[in-house]
Amino acid sequence: MKFLVEYPVRSGDGGGWLEPENLVRFARAAEAGGIDAIALTDHPAPPRRWLEAGGHETLDPFVGLAYFAAATERIALMTHLVVAPYRNPLLMAKAMTSLDVVSGGRTIFALGAGYLRSEFRALGVDFDDRNDLFDESLSALTAVWSSEVLDFDGRGFTARGQVLSPGPRQRPHPPIWIGGNSARARERVARWGQGWSPMLAPAGLSRAARTAALESLDDLAVLVDDLGDRLEAHGRHRGAVDICVASPLRDQDVGAAAKVEAIEALAALGVTWTYADLDPSGGVDAALEHLEAFCRDVVAAVA
Repeated sequence: MKFLVEYPVRSGDGGGWLEPENLVRFARAAEAGGIDAIALTDHPAPPRRWLEAGGHETLDPFVGLAYFAAATERIALMTHLVVAPYRNPLLMAKAMTSLDVVSGGRTIFALGAGYLRSEFRALGVDFDDRNDLFDESLSALTAVWSSEVLDFDGRGFTARGQVLSPGPRQRPHPPIWIGGNSARARERVARWGQGWSPMLAPAGLSRAARTAALESLDDLAVLVDDLGDRLEAHGRHRGAVDICVASPLRDQDVGAAAKVEAIEALAALGVTWTYADLDPSGGVDAALEHLEAFCRDVVAAVA
């Protein structure tokens, strides 16, 4: 089992999360503790109402992860998730490739279709086209990374003889993970992906995130089996991709032994990545103490 931690971008709470030295402290502490990847998500234009209702801030993921790359040596740099339909695929490929180069090939790119209708509107992208745009992005990304010269007809762009130079450090390209619980998401993984990142979510939460409900590990087992069938249909072997799922036991008042047991149950289903626990509400110093304890008591126990 591998572990990722999302850097908790928070402004205005006095926690110190936006101080550059604290970004460095956090990334280095995660690396030293055995965390495998540090992640940033993607919300370039979130609505105020969503933030006030519990939505989360973020840095631009490519800028923030490049900063983490310069401060670390081993830990992977992960977008979790980047909303692919927000961007021209070639501009996104350039940012992804550049991050892979400057990090020495430490990137993992988890991509999603997005769900905030007003954010799509603010960025000039048709919300109802998001799934088709996502599929197009995946096709264009793999094409530009596998071709010396790109010829591609997109919905809003045409590439004739375009070149991506320099190319990525990882060959044939950095790992692409697909977020989402739907059958369409699993089909994308089977066709294009090296990882799948579903979300354990009851019906209410899943509706808010515009994805299918996934309420239990029994439900997850069914979908993992379905993903295996889809991989085989595309000529790939079952278990060919990483699967990243948050543990259902992440509360601070849950003991380490119970957390280890829950993570081992995920591993038994074929899950290969999960999230490190983190409570950012007390500020950077308190969060680092919590992360250190998690690494000592949980990460080391399941390594």
